[in-house]
Amino acid sequence: MTHDRDAARPLELSAEEVRALVKAATEHLIALSAKLDRRELPASYVFDSLNVNRYDEGRNVSYSLREDELPHAGTDFHVLLQQVFDEAMSNGTLHPHPGFMAHIPSGGLIQGAVGDFIARAVNRFAGVWIAAPGFQRIESNVIRWFCTMLGYGANSFGYLTTGGSLANFMAVRCALTAHEDDDRGRAVVYVSSEAHFSMIKASTMSGLRAAQVHVIGVDENYGMDLTELRSRIAADRAAGLYPVCLTGTAGTTNTGAVDDLATLARIARDEGMWFHADACFGGFFRLTERGKATLRGIEEADSISVDAHKSLFLPHGISALLVKERSRLGEAFQIPGAAYLPGFADEPELADFASYGPELSREIRGLTAWLPLKMHGVPAFAAALDEKLDLAQYLANRLSEVDGLELVRPHALQLPVVIFKLGGDQGSARNAELCELICSRGNVYLTTTELPEHGLVLRVCILHHKTDRAVVDQLIDDIACSVRTLNGGEI
Repeated sequence: MTHDRDAARPLELSAEEVRALVKAATEHLIALSAKLDRRELPASYVFDSLNVNRYDEGRNVSYSLREDELPHAGTDFHVLLQQVFDEAMSNGTLHPHPGFMAHIPSGGLIQGAVGDFIARAVNRFAGVWIAAPGFQRIESNVIRWFCTMLGYGANSFGYLTTGGSLANFMAVRCALTAHEDDDRGRAVVYVSSEAHFSMIKASTMSGLRAAQVHVIGVDENYGMDLTELRSRIAADRAAGLYPVCLTGTAGTTNTGAVDDLATLARIARDEGMWFHADACFGGFFRLTERGKATLRGIEEADSISVDAHKSLFLPHGISALLVKERSRLGEAFQIPGAAYLPGFADEPELADFASYGPELSREIRGLTAWLPLKMHGVPAFAAALDEKLDLAQYLANRLSEVDGLELVRPHALQLPVVIFKLGGDQGSARNAELCELICSRGNVYLTTTELPEHGLVLRVCILHHKTDRAVVDQLIDDIACSVRTLNGGEI
């Protein structure tokens, strides 16, 4: 490749070079998408992701891509893109595959990626309003839409984060700020035993000890045990502790169970606690009628964490903390001015994001959600979420008919998670073997989890925007064939 740029600006690409680079990357992405649609790639190159040391292929790729020496000479970008798409891509688990049904899938709409690309390419500073008023307004619009989707009113606001863990940290920070006069050393946060581990991490990041996070057991439906919660709060107050934050889970990762959010809201209000709803998994299902019923009471929460890269199908890195009262977020994260910074806005309508979250330097994040939502409209996303609920119910019904399987459903299906295991007392090792057999067929990828009464079980989460009836039928066939194989029958 020839370079006719000014030698004084060696990092600057010409318009032709930019066009060629973007076009080449786009062609690779389109080719990858086509391969996924034609099922030419497996849903995962890993069949047992729990036993990391068994994955020799991944270890070999990691070692082969290691570069200890600084790159002193430039490399043609075609060669580099080839390395990315041929070497770095062909290992691990493939989240963009329609058959990816492990963990909580993130489909990664290309529209969102284009929004992120634009934000990164124009490289506007997002810390203060005056630096990019137009982009700030776009991001504020997205926050307003998220608040409306979750049932919040006009006084609400939020902050877009890179993930739910950061959003949960911000929620605990808001809770502690709201109880600033209490003895921080005696503050208590309550979570259920099925809550996401990030809540404990968020609490310790906020300066609490792990022992200050009190874990409450769950009932037969895997929702927080309300009787145990009330008893524990009373005991803690009698011991001189200060209950400051109660977290309800709107979609547990293990089973998709949703806590009784309305009752938790009342308990928190009666006890003078901050009520946080961790809705990273299930929050945007409120766009559906079934989801609205399941998440009843979430609008009463003081704060809500949501992952748009889960139930809005967007690329990783677009989450949010939403607060019922905008002022609470400002109280927790307001910063003093600095001489080198531009002035902060006085009008409440104008958001200096540095005063609403832990970051100063950050990219414009709103375009990642704004572009897809504006292109398709919210009803399209609601319809897609309804489809996932339908597919999960269809899967549960079909699996209940498979000989040798037992459907594990301690609660009515609330979110698109289906749990099953081998029938009878076959033990965790056999269920792990079944999961590996299913995944090794290459069409789908699921994983296992553990439940107290059942031990190790298999878990399917249907939340990829490309997962359709055909993919689920293939999953059912693969499960049935694997059960027969495990039991010594025909493949």
